[in-house]
Amino acid sequence: MNVVMVGAHQDDEMSAVGTLLKCAARGDSVSLVSISNGDKGGQFDPSIPHDEISRIRIAECTAVAEALGGHYYCLGQEDEYIADTRETRDQLTELLRVLKADLVLTSPPNDYNPDHIITGEIVFHAVMLTTVRTMTWEAVPLERTPAMYYVDSTGGIGFEPTDYVDISDVFERKLEICALHKSQMANMATFGGWDLVTYAKVVNRYRGLQCSVEYAEAFRAEMRWPRAMPYDFLPKGVRPGVKV
Repeated sequence: MNVVMVGAHQDDEMSAVGTLLKCAARGDSVSLVSISNGDKGGQFDPSIPHDEISRIRIAECTAVAEALGGHYYCLGQEDEYIADTRETRDQLTELLRVLKADLVLTSPPNDYNPDHIITGEIVFHAVMLTTVRTMTWEAVPLERTPAMYYVDSTGGIGFEPTDYVDISDVFERKLEICALHKSQMANMATFGGWDLVTYAKVVNRYRGLQCSVEYAEAFRAEMRWPRAMPYDFLPKGVRPGVKV
């Protein structure tokens, strides 16, 4: 299966890294996509030029993708000014076709940052367009619309999951991968002293509590037709003691 995580920024995949690790372990192809170039993510040191911050963040996300055994793609919109334009829809639709996406993960529609909200809207449209045969570029239209899931909102605020993935067995590896975003470890510390590792420990433990495991990541399925499907796309595993 081909799994694609589409975020606004380089580090938005952190909400799903444990799940992506498990996807890779079962043989899935994993790809990370950022809509923006991340050039405003240098609040920890505003003296660093925007183009340098962008370069740093793209390199960090590339390292994350490599740690997941996958690839990274950046569509290059300006950070904090993401817009749902025809060009961006076309770019993402074409990329999802090239990647032959089966499962697409993205930011939820009620997240805190407008870039996240708009990214989710772009993904919603692009997922639908992947199969439209009257819209052609170089890549062949997909035969079936990819499944679409939203990752957890920032802080879990206002997010009601439909699905959980137990990441207890890969959680320590997730923390190591979180730390690859060195610039954003520093950047997030400007928001109340948090960082990506501490954040994951709190949020994933809380989501684990909700589904009776040690650590979990939460998702919500996009149920609008034709994205809802009667299949398990997420690597949930089998409940202990249950025969299949």
